[in-house]
This record gives sequence, structure tokens and C-alpha cells, in this order.
Amino acid sequence: LHGRIAELPQVRSIKIPPVPYNLEDAKARVARLRALIPNDVTIGISGDPAAATGLLAGCEAWYSVMGGLYPELALALTRAAQAGDAEQAQARSDALAPLWALYHDYGGSLRVAATIAELTGRASAPCLPQPLNTLQGEARQRVAAVIEALDLH
Repeated sequence: LHGRIAELPQVRSIKIPPVPYNLEDAKARVARLRALIPNDVTIGISGDPAAATGLLAGCEAWYSVMGGLYPELALALTRAAQAGDAEQAQARSDALAPLWALYHDYGGSLRVAATIAELTGRASAPCLPQPLNTLQGEARQRVAAVIEALDLH
């Protein structure tokens, strides 16, 4: 399906779901896709926690949620991966593990990112369209604690 979609003349990039965290397995997956996708169409990784592995495995783009809030962190991780510095790229991702845990625990990145945007003043509350809501109560306090712990002001 990815290969057929990539043949459409308007398509310039394919966004794939997270790759396996094992780098060799991720490389094999990206290589299988690359064999089906024209060279002028990029393969982009989705899922911030898998970004370092995806970029190191050969993805040319990262469709990041976190990058919208913290572009400098996303750029540093991306540049490390593009340079082939697997240790640095993975260290940058590992440093954000508490953020990745929030994504996991609260059903994805949307509500977490929106809550961060509200808490850090990047967006006024409520910032999500109804019926969606940012995290409240204990969950919101947990997000605030991660912002503080990671110095993501």
C-alpha cells in the first residue's frame, strides 16, 4: 500500500508508524519500504519515542509532535541521527523518556502536547476543539512535574 500511494504524483513523503526499537529490525523495515517507494519520495517516522531509531534506520523525515513545542530538542536529536551518531541520538531520546511515558499513559501525544502548551503559556486554555479536553487533575499535575523535571519551560 505504501508503495502504491508513493507512486501518486502529488505524494512527496510517506509517514510510517513507529518502527521497532531494535535498530536492526527497524533498518530492515525501512529498507523493505525503500525498495517499494520511489527515491524522490521520503519516508518519515511518526511516533516521537521511535524517532531516534527511525532516523537512524534510514527515515529521512520525522513527523514530530514534540517538535512543534520544542523545535530545538527535535533538531538536536535529528542532527545527531543524521550524522550517524546513534549514541547521541538515543541519549537525547532517552532523556525525554518521562515525556514519552506521558504519551503512553494518556493515549498518545495530542492531549499531552496540548496540556504542555497550556501549562507553558504557548496556548491559552482551552486549546483543543470540543469535545476534546486537555489533561486535568492528577494527570495535569503529572505533566507539570515532567515539564519541571526536564526543564521544558
